[in-house]
Amino acid sequence: MTAVDEPFVPHPLADSEGEGTVRTETRAPVVHLSEGRLDLLAKVARAGGRVVLVSDGRSVLTEPMRHALQQVGGRWVVRGADGQLRDGRSGRRLDRFQDAVTAGPPRSPDDVSLAHLDLRTPTATQLVVSASTRHQARAETLLGGTVERIVRHLDGDVPSGWGTHEPAARTWDRPAMTAHARSRMPRATTYVVTGSARLPLALDVTARRTDRGVEELVTGLVGIGGIDDDDVTRRLADVPRLLAGIAEVGMPLFGLVMARRGRADLTWPPVLESPPVPVALLIGPPGVRGLGLDVADLGRRFDAAVTGRPRTPGLVVPLGDGVDPAGIGRLAEVLDAVGGADVLRAAGADPLQEEQVRRAAEQ
Repeated sequence: MTAVDEPFVPHPLADSEGEGTVRTETRAPVVHLSEGRLDLLAKVARAGGRVVLVSDGRSVLTEPMRHALQQVGGRWVVRGADGQLRDGRSGRRLDRFQDAVTAGPPRSPDDVSLAHLDLRTPTATQLVVSASTRHQARAETLLGGTVERIVRHLDGDVPSGWGTHEPAARTWDRPAMTAHARSRMPRATTYVVTGSARLPLALDVTARRTDRGVEELVTGLVGIGGIDDDDVTRRLADVPRLLAGIAEVGMPLFGLVMARRGRADLTWPPVLESPPVPVALLIGPPGVRGLGLDVADLGRRFDAAVTGRPRTPGLVVPLGDGVDPAGIGRLAEVLDAVGGADVLRAAGADPLQEEQVRRAAEQ
């Protein structure tokens, strides 16, 4: 887009446009990443604009929809029953739809809509997962190993489905997903991965070719049980071992797992929710080597476990039980000791991961 009000490519889901934004309205109870919405996001992004998704206060977003909107710089605006507009994630009051792009986070409590503070009782414990892995660009390389390892570790099974949008209707098949990603390279491709009623998943797998090989980024949510389920405590305690296992499916770059309390269906409501609490951090061999980290010293100081091979070690640092907010301070302490943002870049962390870590450390 070369001018502010230059028209975009017409789209059946576009309701209006202006000032570099395209507004799309919905009243769906659950707003998912349909093929049409994915197409709209891609076309507007290619034109240099931002999508503003507008819903009422009853709609919730699926994790793939939230992630896709975030990836292209889009915004979610909620129109309350009284006509008041607010940012769907931060709750900031807005005068116009377009203000969602430029307003930024609330500067004071007065900036937040009261409707955003309509707290709802959480029903499930979720893992907030972010893990990146590098593979060699070989014909025998298979994608999907990280997400499959996560599911096997937690549930002893494999994901149920995959696809480029929701619903992810294709049966889990790593060779098929790899072939599809290879056919689209060097473009990056993001896939939606789903689980089962026993282990709900709302994960995205992004595959892209770089000058160092093929990188795979897994982000999203895993439902590990109800708030008071006995199994939740065990699964949270086992997260460091889960991260260590990722080293067996490729070269781990960076990983962070946090825990939060939310909805059992893994959707995002347009109200304030409790922030995630860090559980464990993975610094892969590239980060350890790039910054010359002393793994023995960090092991003693932070009870960190050494992973990988002796000549190319990585580190897994436990941060807490996923409930005690002290895990937030521990994450900040560890990042300060290893170089903060420098270790993220040295480890090859994705910009999305850098943003997640920054927000978690600032809570």
